[in-house]
Amino acid sequence: MPSVFSRVHRVPSKVASRRSFVGLSVLVGVGLPVLAGCDLPGISKDKSGTASSSGSTASRPATAGSAQAGSTQWQKLDGHVMGHKVSVEVSPVIRQDETSYIALKLTRASDDASVKEINISSYGGDDNKLKTDNYLGAPTTYGPGTGASWTKLLDLGSGRVWSAVDGSGAFLYLSPGEETTAYLSFGKVDTDSVTVMVPMAGFTTVSVLDANDAKKAGINLTTAKQELAKWPNAITKNTAPVAIERYTRALDDSTSTHAGGKDITVTLASDVTFASDSADLTSAADAQLKTVSAQLAQYPDGGALTIVGHTDDVQDDAYNQTLSEKRANAVKTRLEQLTSLDKWQTSVSGKGESEPKINDTSDQARAANRRVEITLTPTGGTTPKGSSSTATPTSSSGSGSGKLPDPQGPVAKGDEGVTLTTKSGDTSGEVTITLDHVTRSGGYLLGTVTCTVKDGSTGAQLHPLLQDPQTALSNQRDEDGSAVQTLLASDGLTLISNGERVFPADYLDAYNKQHLPLTELNLYDHLKGGTTTVCVLWPDPGGDTTTLDHPKGKYSPPDTAYRLTNIPIKNS
Repeated sequence: MPSVFSRVHRVPSKVASRRSFVGLSVLVGVGLPVLAGCDLPGISKDKSGTASSSGSTASRPATAGSAQAGSTQWQKLDGHVMGHKVSVEVSPVIRQDETSYIALKLTRASDDASVKEINISSYGGDDNKLKTDNYLGAPTTYGPGTGASWTKLLDLGSGRVWSAVDGSGAFLYLSPGEETTAYLSFGKVDTDSVTVMVPMAGFTTVSVLDANDAKKAGINLTTAKQELAKWPNAITKNTAPVAIERYTRALDDSTSTHAGGKDITVTLASDVTFASDSADLTSAADAQLKTVSAQLAQYPDGGALTIVGHTDDVQDDAYNQTLSEKRANAVKTRLEQLTSLDKWQTSVSGKGESEPKINDTSDQARAANRRVEITLTPTGGTTPKGSSSTATPTSSSGSGSGKLPDPQGPVAKGDEGVTLTTKSGDTSGEVTITLDHVTRSGGYLLGTVTCTVKDGSTGAQLHPLLQDPQTALSNQRDEDGSAVQTLLASDGLTLISNGERVFPADYLDAYNKQHLPLTELNLYDHLKGGTTTVCVLWPDPGGDTTTLDHPKGKYSPPDTAYRLTNIPIKNS
């Protein structure tokens, strides 16, 4: 019998309202997928060194890294889908006119444990069919979807992401030993190769080929189009790629930084920057503004600089407007003392209480609304001058070193892992979380985190160990109305470096009009055993090693904080 969650979660035709999902907040049981890899996380090579191609009887060699431009090779990922062993073979991208196609061949291991043995409350049933589409791209209140439609194409060199336009194989059900092929279509991919992120499987890089090379790559375009036509409702109408964006917060919550492809916005918490009900800068403000001046110095050619003050709604409109203007001008004056603004076209304004960050009157919301936003739009984009990467460093020093804050839970090296007990009602289980390395590519770090549930558990929840503990019904940016998208996400897997908490990279989703993290979105099942793969893409804070931290937060269940240290950063 399907669970309550699966009945609400799946949307067979028209997608339900995003806000209708809030009622599911009581169903907080999600899992952490396993990410394993070679040069790129998740890449595998079988004993014969080959990976067979979907749609073709031929097999071709698989590499332990990424395919070179022009290669017709498929790449194999050893994934684990909510406790089950599922390998994924990824085809090259085939470009025809304004549409690009990719095939994913999913194979469930013949010795995989039954659904009943692994999942206490799942999309599966006694028929032992693993419903992989529910984890890789089922239609939900997140948005329309089908098949493996949460698969993303990433151009890490330019910081762009393509979302699937359409998908085939609406019901990707697998018995042990069975295989199935899912096709996806995207907008035009204008690069020679892309990194593919397959949920609960990993990352791999494949080449982008023209249509006349489809046959060589084992792709039958006619079959692909026929399969896609069976499920004609578009996942998104936005065929163009969008920018991969970056979001970081200071460990003391005094600042947050949002970096996109064109601009960088640093938000200063007014409660730290100013004395109460005043435009006088505090002593702590200097540390904030020195960080901003260091970022300005990365762009010697200058650009546009806007400084905007905001207040809460406690006083009347006129008072708040004046205070916001005074605070914005105070920030400009101090920045001019710290660094030259000659190359920057600077504008200063106040918005008073007219543009709250959070539409609420709670103390927490009002504190978030009291802020000054500094936006840099550098001439030539956000790539620092002289940088080999298109990604903006997440901190002024760009170093992975620095004193770490005191841990809030167990600590271990990434490859050794931490073991925690996760509980809910009458279910509990031991979960071991590891991250043996991350891979640096184009200003980003690609990671596959492994979550293994001790056999015999009565039903371990994984999502409390992975989600952002600071937000209950919102995403990591506190965007209004975004509870639906990240309720079951692994967006709390942050890196800490130089006094900052680096969140998974995200992008502005065209359907939800909110930012979605580039990590797992649906970690629902309670597991009695097995391993799960969670893909995470982070902005690169620099250094040779990194630290993963899942902190305590306002909405943390007990004993869900932990830290993994000394995680090597390998170059792709």
